[in-house]
Amino acid sequence: MKKKIVSTVIAAALVAACFSACGKKTSYKPLEKDDDTVYTIGLVSDSGNEDMETGFNDALTDTFGKGHFNIIKGSCTSKNDTDSIQSLIDQGSQLIVIENWKALDAAYTQTQASSDDDKIPVVSTGVGDIAGTLGIEYNDADNRTTGVNVTGVIPYPSVSAQLSEMIEATKKLRRVGIIYSPENRDAVKNNRILENYLTEAGIGYREYILPTSSYKSLMKNGVEAQAIKTSDDEDPTEPQISDDFSKSLYPGFDDSELLDWEKQAKKSLKNASDSKIINTAVKQCDAIYISSGFDEKTAKRIARAAKNGDKVTYGSDAVSGKQALVTLWADPYDSGYRAGEMAYQILVNKQDPGDISVSYQSDGSFQKLYNGSYAEVLGITFPKSFNEYSAFMKSYVPGTHTDKVGTK
Repeated sequence: MKKKIVSTVIAAALVAACFSACGKKTSYKPLEKDDDTVYTIGLVSDSGNEDMETGFNDALTDTFGKGHFNIIKGSCTSKNDTDSIQSLIDQGSQLIVIENWKALDAAYTQTQASSDDDKIPVVSTGVGDIAGTLGIEYNDADNRTTGVNVTGVIPYPSVSAQLSEMIEATKKLRRVGIIYSPENRDAVKNNRILENYLTEAGIGYREYILPTSSYKSLMKNGVEAQAIKTSDDEDPTEPQISDDFSKSLYPGFDDSELLDWEKQAKKSLKNASDSKIINTAVKQCDAIYISSGFDEKTAKRIARAAKNGDKVTYGSDAVSGKQALVTLWADPYDSGYRAGEMAYQILVNKQDPGDISVSYQSDGSFQKLYNGSYAEVLGITFPKSFNEYSAFMKSYVPGTHTDKVGTK
């Protein structure tokens, strides 16, 4: 019954994606050889993702033409690092491409200082919830247009597809542990979507806060702490526990006993060590969802504890996906290429970024992967629709499934 419900949700999501992708095609005509126009573009890619940058460069070559663009690379260490954004603007950047939510926040804040006509366009390649990061509502929710000087590419697969993969990898999925850090707005947004799907499927969930050093620092600042608490409809600093979770864990408890347990459960982990938080999640859950934003060391620690406890882990981003049992890997080349197309639309076709729909990566750029050694420990055999992570990465050519200009 659970799989049937989730399959219905996934089908609806795919139909919606199809409709959002359909529409009039944008014309891409490279500049003439005798045209001496050179567009300057600032690129903030703190992760050092070479495939994303390659995709971006290839798209600029295919659309602008060689010699008609100049890329200035920069970095942005936090959402308050507006000086780094201003440096790119001072160097003549006519458009800024960013890869993470902190840089997006900083870029949006800094560009608002200019008049409406002079606001530098911003294109995001690494943020799932662009409107949420900006603290705004989409101007047109159906078409995902921001109405401001920002657009971008969503680099993550749908949450419904992620849940479907987690179900495939788990023999009996009754309880899902969601490990996250509240300062990451993308993680919080995806958690809420995932929780809605889990509720529809009759699967319990519990959130576990695993605070990063960034989160601990921000919570010491009253203004920042308040901003985190109000960044979502529900306070993300208060981890949620679904009724299905506690009832499944303690089927003999009555409602008052379950309520008492939930209160004590939240208190017990409030100031707990990272080890206790992770081990509690592994002990109580059938599968662990590792939300986006953790570093490799933390993701590896979570995956190792889950593997030792014979539990499934799902990695929701590239970092955790490398360590987890299963992930839906997104080819970063594709998001870079899509961003390059948007740069052309804005700079050459003079389209307003606020009117350009925030898009998803190409459907074929997502791959179902599993960790072979991890699967062996759990005794799981995956169908042909999955590829083993290491083997896939050794042979995969970035951009293989990207629809490029001139081939569409």
